Amino acid sequence: MSTPHLDVRRATLLRAIQIETRNARVYDSLAQLFQGYDDSVTAIFREMAAEERQHGAELEHRYGERFGPLPSPAEEPKEVIEAPDLDDPEALIFDSMTVEQALEVGLRAEETAREFYARESSRTTDPELQKVYRELAEFEETHVRLLNEKLAEKRRTRSSTVR
Repeated sequence: MSTPHLDVRRATLLRAIQIETRNARVYDSLAQLFQGYDDSVTAIFREMAAEERQHGAELEHRYGERFGPLPSPAEEPKEVIEAPDLDDPEALIFDSMTVEQALEVGLRAEETAREFYARESSRTTDPELQKVYRELAEFEETHVRLLNEKLAEKRRTRSSTVR
C-alpha cells in the first residue's frame, strides 16, 4: 500500500518528466520552423530540445530507481511550468528571430521552471518531496547558467563586431 507522500512524490516526478518531454517537442518544432533562414537559430532550438530530452531521461532514471517502471504516458500537463514562449510571435511569420531572442526564449522557460520547483520545495513539509523539488530546481539552474553563458557570449560577439 502506498502512502500519500509517496504518491505525491511519484506524481511530481511524473509531471516533471511529462513537461520535459513536451518541451523537447516544442523546441524541435521551433527548430523546424526556423530551418532554412538562420542555421544558428535552428541550432539553438535543436540544442534546447536535446537538453530537455537529456533532462527527461535523467528524471526517468530517477523515477525508475525510486518507484520502478515508468507507467504509460498520461495526458499532457495542463499547467504551464516550463513552456517556451515567444514575446514576438511575428518572428514566426517574418523569420526575424535572432540567436539572442532564441536564447532568451529558452532562458525564460528555464527560469520559470526553476522558480516553480524552488517554490514547491518551500511549500511542502515532506522531506523526500522537498528533495525531489530541490533536485528539479538544480537541473533547471544548470540550464539557466548555460543559457546565460551562451547569451552573454552572443552579446559579446555582437558588440565586438559592431565596433
